[in-house]
Amino acid sequence: MYEAFLKELGGVKYERDKPLSDMTTFRLGGKADLVIYPTSTREAAKAISLLKGEAHYVVLGGGSNVLCSDKGFRGVVISTKLMNSMRLWGSILVCGAGVRMKDAVKIACDNTLGGLEFAVGIPGTVGGFIAMNGGCFNKCAADRVCYVVGEGGVYNNETCCFDYRRSRFSDGEAIFEAAFRLKVTEQDLIEAKLTRFKEVRKKSQPKGASSGCCFLNEGFFAGKVIDQAGLKGFGVGGATVASKHANFIISDGGTAADVYKLIQTIKEKVYERAGITLHEEIKFIGEF
Repeated sequence: MYEAFLKELGGVKYERDKPLSDMTTFRLGGKADLVIYPTSTREAAKAISLLKGEAHYVVLGGGSNVLCSDKGFRGVVISTKLMNSMRLWGSILVCGAGVRMKDAVKIACDNTLGGLEFAVGIPGTVGGFIAMNGGCFNKCAADRVCYVVGEGGVYNNETCCFDYRRSRFSDGEAIFEAAFRLKVTEQDLIEAKLTRFKEVRKKSQPKGASSGCCFLNEGFFAGKVIDQAGLKGFGVGGATVASKHANFIISDGGTAADVYKLIQTIKEKVYERAGITLHEEIKFIGEF
């Protein structure tokens, strides 16, 4: 299976029966039938055009904000891991979708370009960061995106349709490359912001295997209502609500099924107690 597809792609690196646990921050998930590793927009776009209507596929970056099924994924995973080039055009930083956010922040800092400091410590890659309009400290991707090269063409900031933890790419349209509009800033000011943001994250975010925040803050702090429901430290199998921040689920020797059941239980108990319906920030891959 997939021989004709791989032949058409040419020399793109691939792996069969790849454990998704190796590709996600939860460190959970069964095997994907096939994982391919394009290195350019051309290769990724060609792969998608060949797969559309022919096979199930999903694009995966750094593997944060996702939960992969223990049953794996019956289809093709397009990994952006090798789409990791970066270049500067003055104060514009252009990144491949697979660039890790920590590396984007570092190159900006090294070139005295400010504007991405808030993203220090955000797990995952540029593609995922933009797709979900990731952010913190009252800043988000939309504040800095200049343009995005996606599956459907080139989009400016407005046509990316950014909203709270959403964009036009949230429902699966692939991102290949993106540009951030930054500003020349004194190095010591950048370093001071980075230090402050890192300290805040260290104090508030738990250690361990997780996807990041599990639920959206939709006019309220999800972590707070989960805490008020008495769920800090509550667990299902090897999945536990973090005692340090209740909007994090930590997996310690558990399964994706444990995490999924815990998510559903949290939603039920919060609704019972407060009448609030929580919506997941994470995406589910595979069958649950």
